[in-house]
Amino acid sequence: MKTEMKRVAVWLQPEEIHLDVVLRDSNHALEFIAGAIGEHHGLEPAPIYRALSRREQAGSTALGGGFAVPHARIPGIARPLTFLVRARRPIEFKAPDHDPVSLMLAILVPEQGDRDDHLRLLALVAELFSNPRFRSEMDLGTDPLAVAEALRLGISKLQG
Repeated sequence: MKTEMKRVAVWLQPEEIHLDVVLRDSNHALEFIAGAIGEHHGLEPAPIYRALSRREQAGSTALGGGFAVPHARIPGIARPLTFLVRARRPIEFKAPDHDPVSLMLAILVPEQGDRDDHLRLLALVAELFSNPRFRSEMDLGTDPLAVAEALRLGISKLQG
């Protein structure tokens, strides 16, 4: 893996992991993500929610197979942030395969950050979460520590 990709892969490890969250729909999921990230980083959640919502309106961030990558550029952060949410019950997310989504990896990147880093990060997410065995570990993990460890191992395999 190129040096740039290795540097970007470090950002894949979520700062927070929330499992079995009760979510009504995709809008509620974005509200939950914005609130949790805002609280964790001392940021106002409303602009985070608006950025995520605008991106979702441009086209669904659901990739299929029950997985979505809500992402946006926001001011007030110096480096990309990732945040994993697993819904208690799958929610509608306008996925290309029409399957509801239960797993979301939210990615926020600095508003003025490197666009190539953003694209590299999204490519790594798609590669990692397209692995059926890895996805099974994400879907079946019973606590945040187990899911974090599965993520760490999956990321390390990407880094070769």
